[in-house]
Amino acid sequence: MHSKTILPLMLISLFKLYYCVEDVIPPPGSTFYFAYGSNLLTKRLHLNNPSAVFYSIAKLADYRLDFNYQMEAWQGAVATIVEDKDAHVWGTVWTMDTDQLHYLDDQEGVAIGLYYAKNVTVTTPSGQQLVARTYIETKNPEKAANGTDIPMERRPSNTYLEVIALGAIESHLPADYIGYIFSFPTNGKMASKTRREELGYPF
Repeated sequence: MHSKTILPLMLISLFKLYYCVEDVIPPPGSTFYFAYGSNLLTKRLHLNNPSAVFYSIAKLADYRLDFNYQMEAWQGAVATIVEDKDAHVWGTVWTMDTDQLHYLDDQEGVAIGLYYAKNVTVTTPSGQQLVARTYIETKNPEKAANGTDIPMERRPSNTYLEVIALGAIESHLPADYIGYIFSFPTNGKMASKTRREELGYPF
C-alpha cells in the first residue's frame, strides 16, 4: 500500500480513536432504518413494519426537518429532510429485516414517486456511527424565511405533528429538539377517521 493511501487511513483511525467514534453494522439479515417523522412513534411504525426493533436515537448532521407533500390520510403536509449545512435532525434508528423493507417502501410511496430511499450516516449519543436507510421527498421544499414559519399549504395537521412529537418524547430525543418540533405551525386539521382509528387516537 502506498504512503499516500496509508496516511489518510491513519488520520481517520486517529480521529475515530480520539473522538470515540465507533462504526456499527446491523445484525445479519437486518438493515438500520432512520426515522424522523411519524415513524418515530412505535405504534405508527409497527402498523406496516412489525419487524422493526428500536436500536438507538441518533443525529443526522447537515439536514433540516421540513414539510411539503400533502397526504389525504393525514389531512396535511408530511415530513421530509432537506440538506442544510446549518441544521441537524434527531431521529430513531431501528433494525429491520432486510427482506421486509418493501413494506417500508410501500408506506413511503416510493413506487409512485413520493419519496426515495437513501443511505445516510447518523451518530448516536454514545458516538457510534452507522449507515441507515431513510426516506426523502422527491421534491425539496424551500427553506422558510422565518425559521419554522412555513406557508399554510405546507403545514402538517394537528394529528400528524402530535404523532411526531409523541414519538420524540417516547424515544427521549433531546428536549430542545422536541421544542423545535412543537415550533412548527399546523393547519388546524385532524387526520382522517381511518388514520386516527389505526393509531388509537386520542392516545
